Amino acid sequence: MTHLRRRFLSLVLLLVLVAAACSSQHVIIIVLDGVRYQESFGAQSQYIPHIWNDLRPQGTIFTNFRNNGRTITCPGHATILTGKWQDIPNDGSKRPPDPTIFEYYRHQTGKPPQSCYVVSGKKKLQMLTYGLDSKYGGKYGGAFVSNDEKVNIPTYRHLREVLVERHPSLVIVNFAETDARAHDGDWSGYLHAIHDADSVISDLWSFLQSDSVYRNTTNLFVTNDHGRHDDGHGGFKDHGDSCEGCRHIMLLAIGPGFTPGSIIDKPSSQVDIFPTVAAIMGLKVPPLEGKSLLSLQSKD
Repeated sequence: MTHLRRRFLSLVLLLVLVAAACSSQHVIIIVLDGVRYQESFGAQSQYIPHIWNDLRPQGTIFTNFRNNGRTITCPGHATILTGKWQDIPNDGSKRPPDPTIFEYYRHQTGKPPQSCYVVSGKKKLQMLTYGLDSKYGGKYGGAFVSNDEKVNIPTYRHLREVLVERHPSLVIVNFAETDARAHDGDWSGYLHAIHDADSVISDLWSFLQSDSVYRNTTNLFVTNDHGRHDDGHGGFKDHGDSCEGCRHIMLLAIGPGFTPGSIIDKPSSQVDIFPTVAAIMGLKVPPLEGKSLLSLQSKD
């Protein structure tokens, strides 16, 4: 009876989580470009005090979340939006071969391009607005905003303008300054950029909870496209291999679909974000390698 009761309670919890998630009408994915785990959750509140102290208790953190593909910018972002490991150039010259979550959303809802946005500190990420699948493509793509300054504050300003003026349903945001400062070899600048991003993400969540459209209807994901080399593979300045520093990244999920204060250490990865967003938005998508993080959470 005990075993059956546990299975029953697990099923009930899963149904509750799915119902809560399906009440969500909006998803925003924040990507802190090129931040190592040891400077995010691994350091707890040292560099991300708002995320760790204020947002973490309201959501779920995934402490064994990974990029198991190419640990560079364009493939990492494209993997998040397509649910498939992407092996594309890092200069933005080629779109992902698979449809993005934007395309599935617009195809199934009939919503306009402004319902989906890429807000980026790097112009090359314009290639994320749609993929190359001929059944979808540009006619179902999203909108794009970029200043290419690779500075967090102007990117956040653009994001707030888009949210206030357009109220899109699906958004991915690239905060590029962390990666840019690290590539410069500027350790203090890298840490300062993480701190700035932490502050604007906290401000973003406060805005979402005060806005009549987004309040209680939005799931926010905070993650990375890749990490950086660990000390045994060259240190923080660069990235791109399979070392632990490049692969181990953070994920915070906060909103109606996620249990406040939950910590999940089961393995999960970038390809899991796509099916999770699809489940949250009630979208029909083909079978993928990844799994919905909602189901993973229910079994924790």
